[in-house]
Amino acid sequence: MNPRKSFWLRNAMVAAGVCLAIGAIRISRMQGRVTGGEAQVGCGGAPVDESAAGQKKQAIYEEGVNNLPPETIDTEALKRANTNAWLITSPSNPDPAPLCEGLPGTNSCNLKVEWKNWVDADPNIRKPLMKAITKCALPSTYSVAHPDGTNFPGQWGIYQSWKDSRLAGQDKRERMSSCILSLLNGLGNTLDICIIGPGGSPFSDACSDTQKYDLREGGFFGDLFASTPTAYVVGPQTDAVGSGRICGNPATGTDYCCPEDPALATAQNCTHKTIKAGGFGGPNGRCKKMAMAGPYEYCAEFYSTREPNRIYKDVFTTFVPSVIP
Repeated sequence: MNPRKSFWLRNAMVAAGVCLAIGAIRISRMQGRVTGGEAQVGCGGAPVDESAAGQKKQAIYEEGVNNLPPETIDTEALKRANTNAWLITSPSNPDPAPLCEGLPGTNSCNLKVEWKNWVDADPNIRKPLMKAITKCALPSTYSVAHPDGTNFPGQWGIYQSWKDSRLAGQDKRERMSSCILSLLNGLGNTLDICIIGPGGSPFSDACSDTQKYDLREGGFFGDLFASTPTAYVVGPQTDAVGSGRICGNPATGTDYCCPEDPALATAQNCTHKTIKAGGFGGPNGRCKKMAMAGPYEYCAEFYSTREPNRIYKDVFTTFVPSVIP
């Protein structure tokens, strides 16, 4: 079973902004799922051990602080000009540098100095973002170490070659962007989710528990690595995402997503970088092509009216339980 398929999302809110909205992710493989209560999430005080996965007979367990605060997207930290400035990319090469310094070890490596310098320039924002990067790119058996002792654990292994090779190609940058965006957590809700996308296995594998994951939640697409970054969320059905863990709660004034209509965004003085781009179907539908993964209907191609001539094909759709215990 694909290690991406289902995971538990929890957010830890910490005062004074020293540690931003982050949380824990637990992955289930094969048929089992690790139950709650086996580990705690921390920020400050005793450090959380994120360096290795504990193995069980029918499940692999991993914990790491990695829920992505929406304000990380607002900083455009992965924008081409920013990565160029830290020699991660260059004016002639858009492919981000490897994550590891030197030859990677079997289970861990040291963060490449260019990425280390990038993180250190704004650690409150970029440490959570680096955790999202490694969670998406590397497997659960691997971690990347910062010299200050912070570990960035892997989980899904979408692009394991990024350890010692550049993330080469527009398709990889867009799929990584979609994966990172699927980790957004503005409210700190506890939520089990499953993600499915086009491109064949493992991306398009069905969720392991088809009875549990019975509600399509949203879609995610964009290119966070571009010269002009894009970040879009879609759904759940015919309406744009307006609340919940993705954008925050607009009723309390913490909505981190802007309307798709630029005029409306301007009228609302909304300057956030994540855009609510309609729903899957209906008059505001933003899915160009639906596909099936077992019993799951997911979107294989998204678009936004902000870029009417562009179709994103390296995307993810999330599924959640309709009843949350």
